[in-house]
Amino acid sequence: MPDFKSASFRPGLNIVVAERTKAARRQDSRNAVGKTSFIRVLDFLLGSDARPDHILRRPELAESTFELELELGGQTVSVRRSGAEPGLLQVDGVTVKNSAWRQRLAKDLFSLAGRAEEPSYRSLIAFYLRDVQNGAFENPTEVHRKQAAAASQSPLAYLFGLDLSLLEQSKDIATAEKSLKELRKAAKDPVLGMTLGRAQDLDAQIRTLGIQVANLEREISEFKVVDQYTQHRNRADELTREIRKLNDSLVMEERRLKDVDAAINQESESQPDHSYVHQMYEQLQITLPDDVVRRFDEVAAFHRSVVENRRRYLEGERASLMESLDEKRQLLQHADNERSGVMRILEAGGALETYNELQLQLVEVKGRMGELQQRRETIDKWENANRHLQLRSAEMELRFSMDLNDRRSQIDEIAELYSSYAYEIYGSGRPAALSVDSSKVGYNFVPTIGGDRSRGVKSMALFCFDLTMAVTARRNERGPDFLVHDSHLYSDVEGRQMASALSLAAKVAEREGIQYVVTLNSDDLKKAQDEGFSVPFNECARLTDAYETGGLFGIRFH
Repeated sequence: MPDFKSASFRPGLNIVVAERTKAARRQDSRNAVGKTSFIRVLDFLLGSDARPDHILRRPELAESTFELELELGGQTVSVRRSGAEPGLLQVDGVTVKNSAWRQRLAKDLFSLAGRAEEPSYRSLIAFYLRDVQNGAFENPTEVHRKQAAAASQSPLAYLFGLDLSLLEQSKDIATAEKSLKELRKAAKDPVLGMTLGRAQDLDAQIRTLGIQVANLEREISEFKVVDQYTQHRNRADELTREIRKLNDSLVMEERRLKDVDAAINQESESQPDHSYVHQMYEQLQITLPDDVVRRFDEVAAFHRSVVENRRRYLEGERASLMESLDEKRQLLQHADNERSGVMRILEAGGALETYNELQLQLVEVKGRMGELQQRRETIDKWENANRHLQLRSAEMELRFSMDLNDRRSQIDEIAELYSSYAYEIYGSGRPAALSVDSSKVGYNFVPTIGGDRSRGVKSMALFCFDLTMAVTARRNERGPDFLVHDSHLYSDVEGRQMASALSLAAKVAEREGIQYVVTLNSDDLKKAQDEGFSVPFNECARLTDAYETGGLFGIRFH
């Protein structure tokens, strides 16, 4: 690519300057000249991931090969990489995989030995090449937006020379707490929550089922199986039906007996009296003929005969009913006695089917109680696990606190370095501090500059933090000899503070033997120079917004 802007780095302060050309169109902007792309190319050659949306995999650039020369292990190394084959690199002419290149950089730049508790190479280099697109300039201790605190714990602890073994132990606690939290969240779900239940509700149900189990077990232990239970039960039902019929028949015959008794009494009380006829004729002084008198006598005799016959019939009917009643009462007594005997047999025991049903019911109730007991044990385990984790977390926080106390001189040196850098920029007007506190998950880095609510002051807090980190790591041979910042870091910084920061970076870089690389707009650079920035620096590259050949790559993307 003939119009690609190459860069040459030197010890000390290196600035990539982006300027606006007079020929550039009004709608063009220096925000598109390639300052951020410049840093992404550096990161690409230092082993970054190159996903399909990476700028160097665009069709206009995919066939281009980019090269970087750097010093590793006391010798100059050349690395070449292309977007067409992002997984492979040429290192001093030898083709290697990106994973192998990362391993070498991890060893030569950060002295990583491959131990399990060590952070990854990419988690470390991300603090030296912050990516503005990932939100890396929003918080000094994060290189990604909303990055979990645990994710930055290990790399920062390594760079500042703290105890990684403690962090590794705290990860186990964090993992356990996360798992427990997820289980609790799941338990609040309507479906799982109903399945698990609450401790007090489970206790009540378990006690109730326990009573049912005891009753069933007692009933089964006292249960006697009766032979031919079904036949006895059928006979009892048959006798009950027979007794019911006999009772109904007795009621009807007793009613008939009452009717017969009433008829007999009526016959006795209603015999006709013919004497009134004689009296009537005597009063009329008429003498009845003998034939008439004889006829009356004959009628009376006939009537008496009919009455006697009816009385005898009724009395015979009454006797028959009395005999039938006696017989049925005897049958009723016999049936009732037999049914009582059968019922005593049934009450003394039960059928085999009933016994088996009781056994099945006992198994079912015990199964339900066992399930509830398991759920109750699960809740107990959660509560015990939570208490155990709380104890472990408190113990872990105490161990971190004790470790920091043992490292007091080291922590004080780091804090003094940060405060001195902030003092160079703001003087005594804004007190600054970098505190390292203990927590249950590890070391908590808190860089502050007084009045850091403004974006410009926050940016300078990040600048001082990165510079402190880079110097500390370099002194302990745990970090590279360079630090790179995008121009976005300075976009909200006032000219005077920018001048102080650049002067400080140049002085620290020269004193510590490192390279500080920054991309700046030309007007920001001029603003800093107008405020007193006059330190010599290496203009490692100059980018412009010339429409056709400007920018880092010398082409215009469409």
